[in-house]
Amino acid sequence: MNHLEFFGLQDDPFRMTPDRNYYFPTKGHAALREVIRYGLQGDEGFIIVTGEIGTGKSLMLRLMMDDLPDRFETALILSPHLSRLELLLAIFQDIGLSVPPDHPASLDSLLRILNDHLYALAQQGKKLLIVIDEAQNLPDESLEQLRLLSNFETDTQKLLQIALFGQPELRDKLAQTNMRQLVQRVTIMETLSPLSKQEMVSYILHRFKKSGVFELPRSFAATDLLWRFTKGYPRLINKLMSRALLVAFAEKETRISRKIVREAIVSFNTPKQGGLFASLALRWGAGVSLVLLLFLGVALSPRWSGYTVALPSWSGQGTAWLTGLMGDDRQAPSRPPVPMQQAMPSQPPLPPPNHLPEGEENKTAPAITPAGETVNPALPSPSGRGPG
Repeated sequence: MNHLEFFGLQDDPFRMTPDRNYYFPTKGHAALREVIRYGLQGDEGFIIVTGEIGTGKSLMLRLMMDDLPDRFETALILSPHLSRLELLLAIFQDIGLSVPPDHPASLDSLLRILNDHLYALAQQGKKLLIVIDEAQNLPDESLEQLRLLSNFETDTQKLLQIALFGQPELRDKLAQTNMRQLVQRVTIMETLSPLSKQEMVSYILHRFKKSGVFELPRSFAATDLLWRFTKGYPRLINKLMSRALLVAFAEKETRISRKIVREAIVSFNTPKQGGLFASLALRWGAGVSLVLLLFLGVALSPRWSGYTVALPSWSGQGTAWLTGLMGDDRQAPSRPPVPMQQAMPSQPPLPPPNHLPEGEENKTAPAITPAGETVNPALPSPSGRGPG
């Protein structure tokens, strides 16, 4: 019995491939799908979709290809590390447009052949859609070539459209000054965001249901830990849930508990993931130890019975270090330095000697303390009325 049979699953619900059968229409994904449809119906301009790794861009690309009407011929480029000439040759190869053997493969010659092909498509009521995935890897010269291709048009319509899918670096690249002409031709530029916490729960239940199980028992604590680790990125959700199912199967558990999720995270054995819990325990353990040491140092100080207590000079630094240690990204508000108090001496310091003019030193007799009496500091009496 494998782990899928153990849970009564008919299929792997968390495979890493962008399976369109498991598409879950979150608010962001559904809205983006409609925007892309609108852009394709507009018959002009660039369509640009960006998003962080694992947000579902490849799945949205495949859904777009499914939604395409028959009037589109498509050229799909998945490896965009291409020069201008290589990009044109890749487009030719994908649409089945061959270059005559006796024809030199130059940019000008390829553009003429492509122009003729686009006009032939327009006579049939069709147009070419160039789709490029991982478009952030396109060189600047290839992006400029795409802009030039968008110039193929008649008096009434564009002969081709271009859709670019890429990571946020694509936006940074388009923000360059030399890309301003291309940006002016962009009609749709959308960003795909991660799932919310509630969407993550619905996403997991949707995939379980698609695989034959309505809901696998889980705890709220496990949901919270899933959210903290994945931040709503579908690829990370799939990765962690797939590993959690394996861990639960190995321990013969039919419930995805916080313990199971925690063991799944640790099993990835990467510095960021494996140290997620160890770093927290280390911080809190060191912080508590420091607090205990500070209080023990105060309690055992021989000056505890005096009027005031003088803490060591390093206690203030230790407290500041503790504040920074126990707060991950939070910083304690700065406070002005407090002067360190000292223990009150048993006797006040002697008054400074009177500096009299020369020749008058002996005119004033020094004060003599009567025998058997001592000078005490003027301390407030318990009754609050002062000495006396």
